[in-house]
Formats: sequence, structure tokens, C-alpha cells
Amino acid sequence: MAKVKFNLEVVNFKQEIKRIEKEIEQYVDLDVFARMTYATQQLAQVTPVDTGEARSGWKKKIVESPRIGGIQTEGFIINEVDHIEALNDGHSKQAPKYFIEQVLMTIGLLTPEL
Repeated sequence: MAKVKFNLEVVNFKQEIKRIEKEIEQYVDLDVFARMTYATQQLAQVTPVDTGEARSGWKKKIVESPRIGGIQTEGFIINEVDHIEALNDGHSKQAPKYFIEQVLMTIGLLTPEL
């Protein structure tokens, strides 16, 4: 039977959120592309790692649409790895439940529903 090796990298999530909060103060006025790039990098950094598949699954997509008076730019962050939802639901001890939402709220790309 072959042995399987796993890379387990523990993320100090609270420390990472504090670091992101400090960093984001510098990026308040970034354009959509820069904000999506930053968010994608931060999500990758706090994503729990076993094989690295979920961490490397983060992608950004920028869509520009013509609108009256200019162009509307929208940004999307995507991770199509099958188990990203399970990780976000707390199935890893490396990151808390809803870590994706926590990062996006810290950055200001997601606001809590009231």
C-alpha cells in the first residue's frame, strides 16, 4: 500500500484578519480590478491547506458593461473546487466556519445583511 503525504499548514486566522484590516486601510480607493486581485490573494492565503487544491482554486473575473454615462465594472471571485463549501462550513480546524465571508467583510467587499 502506498503512503500518502499531506501538507498541513495551520493558519492563525485571527492574526490574518488583523493583518488584512491594517492592510486594507491602504487600499480603500482601489479600482475594481485591484480590489478583486487583493481579495483573491487574501482568500488564498487564509484557505486551509491539505493538498493545496482549494487554495489554488481562487480566481477573479472582471466584467465591463457599457452603461449610460460610461462603463460599469463588476468583479467576481470564484473558487470551483468541489470541497470549498465544506471548508467554508467549518470542516477544517485550520480556519473558522464562514472564513470566506469574514475575509470579504474585512476587506469591505461584502456587507452583513440586517
